[in-house]
Amino acid sequence: MHGLINLPLNKKDFLKNSYPGVTEYIADMYGCLGKESMLLYSSIFSVCPLTTHIKIKNVSKQINIKKIINSYNNIVKFYKNIVKISQPKIGILGLNPHNSVDFFQNSEEEKIIIPAIKKLKKNTNSRIIGPISPDVSFMEREKENINSLIGLYHDQVLSTFKYINKFSGINITLGLPFIRMSPDHGTGINIKGKNKANPESFLYCLNFFEKYYKSL
Repeated sequence: MHGLINLPLNKKDFLKNSYPGVTEYIADMYGCLGKESMLLYSSIFSVCPLTTHIKIKNVSKQINIKKIINSYNNIVKFYKNIVKISQPKIGILGLNPHNSVDFFQNSEEEKIIIPAIKKLKKNTNSRIIGPISPDVSFMEREKENINSLIGLYHDQVLSTFKYINKFSGINITLGLPFIRMSPDHGTGINIKGKNKANPESFLYCLNFFEKYYKSL
């Protein structure tokens, strides 16, 4: 299999609360659970939330050094093997306001994020920046020509990504033996049957596959 494209699915009906989302479901089906990463991709830049569809109060418990390194490696492999950017520049956000500058001791930045960055920097080929203060992360992305931002939770990076790219983005599952893609939006139940759905993100999936399928 080269790739899989699915349209938006209602997770409640489809997964019965057994998985946080389709990303984890497909990873489990192919024996890759825990190795997967969600990437929202556009030709301008991409973002990767370290945690996906979980409550904000659980984010801190679900982030660790291993996850950061796994997501970094998945993104580098994607850009190198598929998009053909051999050394992508990747930025990692902090979790707390201003990277916990007012309460740094025992913070997630001190215990998890900075140690992960130090481990990654031991690889001389890595082009990694961080932790980036979340409130200026997208300005830094543009200033530093960062290819991909790793955020710590879903809306920390997806909200601005979608605002900038509108429907010119796709959701890609990394860490599988093939590429799985879907539009970067939900099911739109409120506009069902009203002829208002925008197909651009789905067409982007098809165009991406056509352009890169030989590398998939």
